[in-house]
Amino acid sequence: MATSAVPSLAIVDLAAARRPGRDILAAAQCVLSRRREAPADLAATCEQALRDATGAAAGDMPEARAARAIAAAVERHGASYPPGHEPAYHDRHHQAETILAMGWLAGLARRLGLLDAREAMLSVAAMAGHDLLHDGSVGGPRGALEQRSADVAAAIAEAEGLDQRGIATIRRIIMATTWPWEEAEAPDLPCRLAREADLFGSAMPELGPRLARQLVQELAAAGQEDAGSVATHAARLALLRTLPEPSPPAAMLGLAAARADQLAAYCAVARSLNLEQPSADAAAAVLDVLDPADAEALLAAAAAA
Repeated sequence: MATSAVPSLAIVDLAAARRPGRDILAAAQCVLSRRREAPADLAATCEQALRDATGAAAGDMPEARAARAIAAAVERHGASYPPGHEPAYHDRHHQAETILAMGWLAGLARRLGLLDAREAMLSVAAMAGHDLLHDGSVGGPRGALEQRSADVAAAIAEAEGLDQRGIATIRRIIMATTWPWEEAEAPDLPCRLAREADLFGSAMPELGPRLARQLVQELAAAGQEDAGSVATHAARLALLRTLPEPSPPAAMLGLAAARADQLAAYCAVARSLNLEQPSADAAAAVLDVLDPADAEALLAAAAAA
């Protein structure tokens, strides 16, 4: 896929100007894909996200200081691995992408009057910490990794002078990303935005399957026997159906259209193959037994038709 020179802040500006959602999503996908060609650079990413979220260069407020300090901790953790041994999915690139996506989402929410500047900055800080110290492990009590991330992020934020209310907000947002999701754990918009930011790249039609393959590598390295199932077309369908109704900012960024288009592409494959039951699930079942390159070409042709 061709990369793009579209800067991050332009994504928010384009979406706020009500450009077609599919155009916005294509630009966002290009931005994220291009960023993966270089180091993740958590410091610069966090600064950009704060600017996207607030509409201006972030100052020295405790919320901004907390976001920067948490992002620096993520950078240090990723750099602590020997080259090539960072978790394949939960690496610095994933965390940079989610921080940037939160900047876009929170910035649009602020423009819509749904968040104020402080809430937007806290959302960026929480997203910076949502996978802090993630080691690629699986198993263990549900939410244990998120709880550890929340505890460490909260301690960093407190050291930067953030008040207890802000610290509690960061904790709540991080815990909302616990997978599998439970509705009661996302009681407000910042929590919903965190879930959308966490899976923003995975929801994209081209970047998403690439990230699924990286998750397979991570799960296999952690000893999960059925790791390969994560990257199947059946799993892709399940993920797309799991995504909740997009928030207003996410809809402006094209996530609703992206999900609808991908689901429609599977149905188009079923029709092109003259399947007895022309459903998305039937198409996924066929694609999963084909050579991966042939399956990808068939799905791409259906999407472009």
